[in-house]
Amino acid sequence: MGSEIERDSESSNLKKKLYIRVLENNLTGLRELGQKLGPIQRGTFRKRYGNILGLLEVKVQVLAVTALAQHYDPPMRCFTFQDFQLVLTLEEYKQIFDLPLEGGIPYKYLEQQVSIPTLAGIMKSQLRELKGRLVTRRGVKGFSQKYLETYLHQIADKEDWETFMDILALVIYGVLVFPNQEDLVDYDAIGVFVAVKTRAENPVSTILADTYVALDL
Repeated sequence: MGSEIERDSESSNLKKKLYIRVLENNLTGLRELGQKLGPIQRGTFRKRYGNILGLLEVKVQVLAVTALAQHYDPPMRCFTFQDFQLVLTLEEYKQIFDLPLEGGIPYKYLEQQVSIPTLAGIMKSQLRELKGRLVTRRGVKGFSQKYLETYLHQIADKEDWETFMDILALVIYGVLVFPNQEDLVDYDAIGVFVAVKTRAENPVSTILADTYVALDL
């Protein structure tokens, strides 16, 4: 009897309606920028960064996400229904992002932030210009999405597609994969991108962990 009461209590807690805030950044500009890549360049981009370009075309179903989140069970780290449980897995995230896990090195957070000179070298940007574009919003440092998209158009006009692909991936990481605030690519997302770009680290486990953190919050 005691265990049945406990299960009923847990079930009641799971049925409490949760308020879900869905951050939907403007992806129109990124979609248009992605169209500038030709078929060969898009293939190269996917080999380097997985399916993040394709994810720009996925429409977020806010009502479906909200309904699913009502069944999230924080202690169990899964979605609990009456007769079954759903669990997010690395295998599924590997397939979604098209990033193989075998033989790769998982992303490892380094305590120091990416230096401006390192980022300027990747972006082919002037050091002073990049420093001047760094902003802080509600205690979070980063670069505005608008500025980075404008810079991407400039790089496209020069037809420097190698740099263009790197910066496009950087912005998608900040806006779509690890969103924090509207119109902001924050330093945490930049750190993951630089690890993928310079150290060939795999971000899949980090994306999965970030999903769980968001659900727990």
